Order: sequence, then structure tokens, then C-alpha cells
Amino acid sequence: MDSPSVQKTPYLTIYLLPAIILALLAYKAYTIATNPLRHIPGPWISLCTNLRLKYAILTGERVRYIHSLHSRYGPIVRISPSELDLCDAAAAKTVYKMGSRFMKTRFYSVFTGSKVVNVFSSQDAQWHGQHRRLTSANFSEQSVKKMEPFIAQNVQLAVRRMREEVQRLGYVDVFKWFMFMATDVIGEASFGESFRMLETGKENQYISDLETLASKGIYRVELEGLVNIVAKLPFGPVKEILRIAARMNAYAEDSVQRYWRLYSADPENVKPTLLTKEYAAVEDGTLEPLQLRRDASGYIIAGTDTTAVTGTYAVWELSKLPEVQEALCREVADLPEGFDDEILRTLPLLDRVLQETLRLHPAVEQGLPRAVPDGGAEFGGYHVPAGQVVGIQAYSMHRDSTVWRDPETFDPSRWEESTKAMQDNFYPFGGGSRVCLGMHFAKVELRHALANFYRTFDVGMKPAFVQGFTEKDMEAVSYFLSPPRGKRCYVMPRKSLS
Repeated sequence: MDSPSVQKTPYLTIYLLPAIILALLAYKAYTIATNPLRHIPGPWISLCTNLRLKYAILTGERVRYIHSLHSRYGPIVRISPSELDLCDAAAAKTVYKMGSRFMKTRFYSVFTGSKVVNVFSSQDAQWHGQHRRLTSANFSEQSVKKMEPFIAQNVQLAVRRMREEVQRLGYVDVFKWFMFMATDVIGEASFGESFRMLETGKENQYISDLETLASKGIYRVELEGLVNIVAKLPFGPVKEILRIAARMNAYAEDSVQRYWRLYSADPENVKPTLLTKEYAAVEDGTLEPLQLRRDASGYIIAGTDTTAVTGTYAVWELSKLPEVQEALCREVADLPEGFDDEILRTLPLLDRVLQETLRLHPAVEQGLPRAVPDGGAEFGGYHVPAGQVVGIQAYSMHRDSTVWRDPETFDPSRWEESTKAMQDNFYPFGGGSRVCLGMHFAKVELRHALANFYRTFDVGMKPAFVQGFTEKDMEAVSYFLSPPRGKRCYVMPRKSLS
């Protein structure tokens, strides 16, 4: 006589499991048939699952994958069951216009991993507007002008250290030194003192911890469920993350308190920072101290890799264009001693080089996700219902062949007579009310960096294929920010330095 377990096995195999599979397939077919984005062009897999997109993101290929979809399907393309990417100037104006109702999604708060919002992660338009009004004054041209002396000092120190490395090794890693430079500049701009990475030639613990936490952002977004499970375990990587967070909080608190003592003693003569007005707001009780510390950490993350990546790619591209490089060397050689940004902004070739670098190598190449508001929206003749997600990636906007001639070519001369279409398709800093707060600050730093670099290395630079360094190292990888794959960039003088 068969046992009960033997009797149940055929029943499960023959009836129940196939029924479950059929039910799941029917449910999936129903979701595909009723998907509100099914009428929009895109690969069939994007109707079924976001796994193909997720794979591209986790391998650093997001922007190239989505750009390939635009090449195949056009300017409006479905990239997942609930997300579109737009490569269209009219669509970009709709999403980014001042007063836009396209709000940021929870992507930003998950990415930062913090319950304390800032101007980067806020989804609340009213809170964002109020906080941006408080913080934006610190980023105005007038405020940045007050910080320009220490920006210039750090830049000059960075270039001296690069020259020393060339004299010692015969080549220099410009990515490393631009990273140290940007970190010291933003540290002084946030906390009133440099991290002194240019002096020591290596990262301190605070910056190492910041980079570790920032690098986890994309995994928090794409593997959120798994990360949440691991975070609850009493062992494993969560312990190290907690230790890092504790060290960061302690450092930020010490730095804030040190500056606060100086500010309280003489607020009219204290060194200006990007947080000076926030200190005043904390003092009068309108801002929480924790918010000030969180904003400071956010500025350091946002103002370090972005500037370093842009400076690195400018030098790299020019190292392969000797004639353009020579012209830039001649242009900056005529600068007077003690030049400032007001003079640098008048240099036409320097401006064109910076613009072209921001076009071909924006530090953030991917789309910045926005939620479609109530009532939906029209893009390229397609209706997109409320609640769906749209993004506009600078990588594709800057490579639209109907706007840019030879879009994959680094050609500063294209900016000699920029067209309206070029301006409409140019989004290295985002747009609208959520445009990057630090845009002006970054440009001041980059103009000083390139001018000082080519005044020092006036013989020009060329790629240095040493220590296994190859062109592959300079291929950008997209994990929100887009640094060189090898995290290094070796160049060397074209002839002996004087």
C-alpha cells in the first residue's frame, strides 16, 4: 500500500505545479498586455522585466545600453516596464522647466542611504525650494569670488605636486592629483580647512570612508531588498558600514564645531564657506545641526569626483590633440601673474575646451529620474500616464547626430559658433530648478586648474602607456558618476621641461 507521501507527489507534479506556472504566466501576460507604456517603442524584454536594465547598471554600462536603444528605437524609448528615457530637447524643456511638476523619485534617497534629506535627495518641492534659497546664496558668483583665493592656492599646489611627480617618474597620474585637489578645495569650502591630501599625497580616513559609502549607492538602489536583509544581520559588511558612518559623523561634528567657534567669535570676518549661511540658520534655530552636517558631506561627495573627472578628461583629450594643446598653452602663457576667474572667463579657447569636455565627458552621464505628475504628459506624440518614470541622459543628448557633427569626436572648435540646438541639447549640470548648485563653483575651479596646468606643462603632454595603462583605462564606467574605468590617467611631457 502506497504511503501518503508517495500519493501526494504525483498530484503535486501533475496538477499543482503546472497550475502555479500557468497562473504566473497568465499574470505576466496580463501585466504586459495592460502595461501603460506598451505603446512606446522599446525592446520586448523591457515590457516584461527591468532585469536587462539592472544588469547594464550593475556592470557600469547603463548609458551605453540606453544609447544603443535610442539608436534603434528613436528619441523616446522604453527601458523598463515603468521607465522611459528621453533624448529630445522639447521633452527636456518640459521636464526641467522652472516650476516643473516632474518631481524626483525615491531613487535619490535610496542612493544616499540617509533619512536626512538634502537638496540632492529631496522629493518635496516646497522643502527643496526653501532649502535651496538658503544654500544657493553660498554658491553665488559673489560668494564664490570670496573663496577664489584658496581655490587658486590649492590648484597651484596640485600642479606643483604633479610637476614633482613628472620629475621623479617621467609621467604623472592626473586623475589622482585632480582628485586630491578637488577634495582639498571642497573640504576647505565646506569646513573652512583643507583635508591636506595634496600635502600628504594620500587620502585621509574621512575621504576613504566617504568614497566607500558613496560607492555603495548604486547597489542600495538596484539590490535594495538584498541590502535590507544583509543590513539586519549581526555580522558581515553591515558592521563596517556602521563603523564608517560613526567615524564620518564624528569628523563632521568636530569640523562643524571648530568652524562654529570661529563664526561665533567674529561672524563678519570668518573665512567664507559654502555653509556660512547655514551656520547662521542653525544659530537662530531655523535649521537642525544634523542637516548642516549632512549638507557638508553631500557637498564633498558631489564636488570631488565630478570636478576631478572633468579635469582629467580635458587633459586626456588634449594630450591626443597636440595642435589644440599648443594653442591653449600659448593662450594661458599670456596671463598676468595673480590672474583671477574674471580674466580666465575671457579666454576663448579655454572656454571651448571646457565646454567640449563637459559635452563629451559629463561627470554624470545618466538620466536623473523624474516621476510623471498627475494628468500625465505628452512626449514625441506619446501619452505617458502619471506615476511613470522618465529620465534624460546627458550622454545621449550630447551625442545626437542631428545636433552635433561627429558627436564622438572631441572638437572644441564646434563651440566657436554654437547653435541654439546645441544649447538646447546641452545638460552637463541638469536643468531647471534642480540644476546643479555647484555649477559656478566647479567652473571656477576647473578654469584655474587647466590654466595653471598648461602654464606649468607648457611643452604639452601626451599619453604615457606605462604600468599597464591603456586606452581601456580611460573608458568611462557609469555608476551614477562616470569616472575612468582604471581610476588613473597617465600623461607625460612631449619634451623635457625647462
